[in-house]
Amino acid sequence: MARTMKVAALSALLVMAGQSAVSAETPRRGGTLQEAVLAEPASTDCHASTTVYNLSSLSPHYSTLVRYDPQSYPKIIGDLAESWTISDDGRTLVFKIRQNVKFHDGSALTAKDVAASLERIRKPPQGIVSARAPFFSRVTSIEATDAETVVIRLSEREVAILDILANPFNCIYSAAKLEADPRYPEKEVMGTGPFKFVSRVPGATWEGTRFDGYFMKGQPYLDGFRIHYMTGTAILNALQSGQIHAEFRSMTPQQRDRLVQARGKDVDVQTSPMVTMIKVTFNVERAPFNDPRVRRALNLALDRWAGSGPIGKVTFMGPVGALLRPGYELAPSEAELEALPGWGKDIEARRAEAKRLLAEAGVPNLKFTMSNRGVGEPYVTVGTWVIDQWRRIGVQVEQKMLQNPAWVAERANGTFDVLMDAIAEMSDDPTIVLSKYQSKDKTPFNTARYIDRELDELFDKQRSEADPAARRAILRQIEKRVMEQAYYAPLFWAERIVVTDAKLKGWKVTPIQALNLDLSTVWLAE
Repeated sequence: MARTMKVAALSALLVMAGQSAVSAETPRRGGTLQEAVLAEPASTDCHASTTVYNLSSLSPHYSTLVRYDPQSYPKIIGDLAESWTISDDGRTLVFKIRQNVKFHDGSALTAKDVAASLERIRKPPQGIVSARAPFFSRVTSIEATDAETVVIRLSEREVAILDILANPFNCIYSAAKLEADPRYPEKEVMGTGPFKFVSRVPGATWEGTRFDGYFMKGQPYLDGFRIHYMTGTAILNALQSGQIHAEFRSMTPQQRDRLVQARGKDVDVQTSPMVTMIKVTFNVERAPFNDPRVRRALNLALDRWAGSGPIGKVTFMGPVGALLRPGYELAPSEAELEALPGWGKDIEARRAEAKRLLAEAGVPNLKFTMSNRGVGEPYVTVGTWVIDQWRRIGVQVEQKMLQNPAWVAERANGTFDVLMDAIAEMSDDPTIVLSKYQSKDKTPFNTARYIDRELDELFDKQRSEADPAARRAILRQIEKRVMEQAYYAPLFWAERIVVTDAKLKGWKVTPIQALNLDLSTVWLAE
């Protein structure tokens, strides 16, 4: 699914620079990785964290029960789990835990530590935040039946249970430390991962050193890593000058081209589709957006097919899709996509219908304010494009640019009319991606703030459906319902572009920004 890209626009240079970052060479031990990250962690508790920025710093220090294969997404492999079995009815999972795993303080890890950590996610103690507790709603018990066995029981089948468990935010903590202080992860970084925590200078750096007791034989290869917290411009300059080896999130095509032009064969370029989508959210609690005719009109006016190319040239967004990532095996075909409201290719007919709906709703000269995230791409560029699309049906929109804290607050509190919004997920699985489309009383991530029990029933139905064809049919019903009601207007999906120093080896791009951040397989060539 991930692939190395040679960009046509700079083909001569990229033939030299576009090598795969996963080398067949024998890994070399030693060296310190210099990595840039846009923001430092707001919390050092993985279970409370919701951004990739937190994981960039924390992942090297922790292990999870299972994980996505760093070389073969979406395959799931064991991390602390050596093996596992799932009962025929899908309701009982038995995991065998690796022996001789050590925490960084020298204490031994057992099944008790795994069970206590997952139970903390499922049923957080008083005062503890668990961002992924809703995903564990079908888990009835998590038990360490002996030192090497964890048994997870479900109330009913959850076809995405391994994807839920493979979430990289599900860090495994010391049960003894949690018992002494349930909030210890907020105060101390101590796990069983490939690197031990060394130091943090707020606003500047984060450092880790090799853990010689790591359970994966021969890993990690690096002596250590140093994260530098930088702005986007500073990151680009540091990559161009060779001061850092990598920034693993993503960049725009122009930034990629600048680095390749400047450094040629001294950088590698990798790209992948990305489980990240930018969208418009309509606040259904506010007039006139409580009227589905208004929402439908605004969705119909957007010419995604014509906008994809220009948007893709100046941001890392571009592919056209609905609620699931284009190219994913359960996503709609192009023909199925075109049948959804807002995706038909006759834009003039769609805009005529949009004008009719606005007139019928009593707002033929609609004016409103759209709140947007005023920090970096793609929000500003895509927001400007959306406003121009709406201008073509006579709608006037003022764009209110917000700094990140204010945007986050408006998004969470519903103090907006229309919002430039986005999703960035940990998996392609529909249970993960579509969880945000449940009613607002079931998830805090329903930023459109609606109650729709038909959608809730369909979501729960697909969670249990083990037959891919039957599940796919349910997913088409979910998409149809969301788009007929036009709670959101999905715009474009992301294309991930990562440029690294050519000395960096052993890292492979995936569709998920939060994966492959533990640095266990990374090494530096001379």
